[in-house]
Amino acid sequence: MVQQTPPDISSPSAEPYWLGRASTEQKRLLSQHKIWTRSIGYLLPPSISSNLPQNARIADIGTGTGIWPVEMSRVSPSTYSFHGFDISDEQFLPADSLPDNVTLGHGDFFAPIPAELVGTFDLVNVRLIIISLGPVAVWDRVLRNIATLLKPGGALCWTEGNFLVARGYRGEDAGSSAGQHLTTGQLQLNNTLVKRFGYSFPSLRGLFEGAGLQRVQEDVLSTDRLPEQRGEFTDLGIGAVFGGLMNLAKVKEEGYWDESEVQRRRELAQGDRESGAYLRWDIHIGVGFKTL
Repeated sequence: MVQQTPPDISSPSAEPYWLGRASTEQKRLLSQHKIWTRSIGYLLPPSISSNLPQNARIADIGTGTGIWPVEMSRVSPSTYSFHGFDISDEQFLPADSLPDNVTLGHGDFFAPIPAELVGTFDLVNVRLIIISLGPVAVWDRVLRNIATLLKPGGALCWTEGNFLVARGYRGEDAGSSAGQHLTTGQLQLNNTLVKRFGYSFPSLRGLFEGAGLQRVQEDVLSTDRLPEQRGEFTDLGIGAVFGGLMNLAKVKEEGYWDESEVQRRRELAQGDRESGAYLRWDIHIGVGFKTL
């Protein structure tokens, strides 16, 4: 079947994704989706799924590969339609692999929403876009922008990881290190992003309520909630932390690690991982509904 591309959310804008978009990043994103979903315990909070109409129209913002709408379509009524938007199509799953009710297309959550899309979705889903954000004011602007996609009574769900609180921890094994190299790499990335881009992690509840959303909830859990997933989350973290540091090394500013130092530090962090130490951070899921 030839897939119909949904309308663009905006014209193209500057590339904000400093983790890169090589094929290895697509594999990391697919693995990340699987691990995060298993830890959270659901693709969509029950408070939203129980309120969707039979012909629900659903948008996924910053869809990446498009795996979230694809998996949602498999467990939802066939009358639902899913529209994934991303600033780049380089990570999209092949069009001929998509279910009939899933389309993927261009969308920039920083740009104004086109009039033909305003107020047309029963659900807007957002997952893991923190790397494109910065100060609290940017989070607020993005939230208010994408909320215009909602129909009256529509739901917004935002899932995000607070890696600004991430650090390494000693594992259960007697021979585990204390995870100091995992912590050092994470802190180097955090400090660089805070200094360069003003990174922050505001309260999702506060943002939602400030934007006028109703029936707001914020679910918070830790990546080490399921002990059997600690290693998987650590592998994801090492890939993201040191992939980001390697790209930032190209800036060559004072205080940044160069490529050789990033590689050396990655090997040390990997040694922590192999000893049984693990990296953990918090996962937040914000839910809110637009006023009827």
